[in-house]
Amino acid sequence: MIRRLEHADLAAFRAVRLDALRLHPEAFGSSYEEESVHSLDEFARFIAPPGAAFGAFADDRLIGIAALFVPPRPKRRHKGHLTSVYVDAAFRRGNVARGLVEAVIAAARQAQLMSVLLTVTVGNQAARRLYLNMGFQIIGTERRAMLVDGACYDEELMELDFDDGTPLSN
Repeated sequence: MIRRLEHADLAAFRAVRLDALRLHPEAFGSSYEEESVHSLDEFARFIAPPGAAFGAFADDRLIGIAALFVPPRPKRRHKGHLTSVYVDAAFRRGNVARGLVEAVIAAARQAQLMSVLLTVTVGNQAARRLYLNMGFQIIGTERRAMLVDGACYDEELMELDFDDGTPLSN
């Protein structure tokens, strides 16, 4: 089951997010060390509108997460950012990640965004393949985007464009 996360889910979200950061530091722009000191209130930024966080559940256990971040600045809030995608290793290969990304895309469409952006670490073929299969297109590569434990990682910037060319009204 995949659903939008609420305030009551923040402790579980925090635990999964911290596991993701600890187990796969090369896949996220933030670090375990940075976020492990954050309170639950600080994690509430993930669920605050106009953005949203989604969770995949097996029984009552949160096994996967994904979030939509919408920049607060008026000149930037027409695009969303897919962030924090992670699925517990025991539940991969079951379309859980696809379902989470679909939920984020639906939320972005509902918010009438023009597109959704994401970054994927070069070499993360499973994630890259998923995003390409869902219609995201590579629009650039940032060399040495992250430095983790002395190793540099490149990132590809990808976009799913909803814009049909119609001008937005102010």
